[in-house]
Amino acid sequence: MLALSARQIELKEHKLELATSLALYQHAIHLLSPALAQRTTVVLASSVVLCVLEMLSCSPKAWRRHLDGCAALIQALGITGICGGAEQAIFWCFARMDVCGGLISPEQTLIPMSKWIGGGALAEDVRLLQAKDNCDTKANHIEYLLGRVVELLCRFGRWEQRHQYPNLVYTHKQYVSHWLELFDHIETWHRNRPQELKPILVIPAEHSDPPSTFPTVMYPNCPAISGNQLYHTAALLMLKHKPASLHLSAKPRSMLWHARQVCAISMSNSNHACWSNATQPIWIAGQLMSHASEHRAILELYERMEGEMGWATKWRAKDLLDHWGDLQS
Repeated sequence: MLALSARQIELKEHKLELATSLALYQHAIHLLSPALAQRTTVVLASSVVLCVLEMLSCSPKAWRRHLDGCAALIQALGITGICGGAEQAIFWCFARMDVCGGLISPEQTLIPMSKWIGGGALAEDVRLLQAKDNCDTKANHIEYLLGRVVELLCRFGRWEQRHQYPNLVYTHKQYVSHWLELFDHIETWHRNRPQELKPILVIPAEHSDPPSTFPTVMYPNCPAISGNQLYHTAALLMLKHKPASLHLSAKPRSMLWHARQVCAISMSNSNHACWSNATQPIWIAGQLMSHASEHRAILELYERMEGEMGWATKWRAKDLLDHWGDLQS
């Protein structure tokens, strides 16, 4: 924890000398390495904390190689998202990093989605998650569904893994069936979320005083902030990759609406724990923005996030500037 805290302070204060955090990190590795064979909860928790430190220290696109060992340890210990106790909390801390890495790469999660909960199939996993009726589990539930979105897009070949896993790629008919099932679960999560996960204040952008680029959408707690942002991210990705031949009986919200909600949530709720999970959703949503005022607001948000947390966001801001091209001026 000292190593992680030191690295965050160094990044926030823009210190070029990283000797303190590096020395603490090396000492932590020296203490942890002999204990790895014990495979205890304490060892696992320490490994996950060091994963966070490594993610703060390296290029975000190289994150996944730092998560490999921790993923193997979690699976070796048989830890899942519903095992209870400290192990369950550690699992979901890692799971957020795993999904984030999958969105960056883009690749399937290091821990296969079939092993996250224990049911194997999507419907059974959802049933097991729904049996755990509390605010945190509801947020974990949508994290799980976003992981399933990553899996679906990789297996269908919408992302880069098609050539790597040709035997896992769905046919078009299978993709349509899986898409419908997964999208229904995502929308059901949003429709049935408890009061604790609903916004406590919503002000449309045009009704703000002064007028705002994005709406104000405030939530009462961290699970609500992250959970709803992940819902909008999952829905946006699903709609972006909706089978062209598929016509839904009920018209869903537009991709742009979901994208604006993703940005609005981070702008309205300055919770650092939630911000640390928001860099990728904002980047995905930002690609749909076409107005200069929207671009400025997103870039200012990224700058504020990095300034307050030390968590790298400039690389995604640059990616958005490249994507927007001439539209940014």
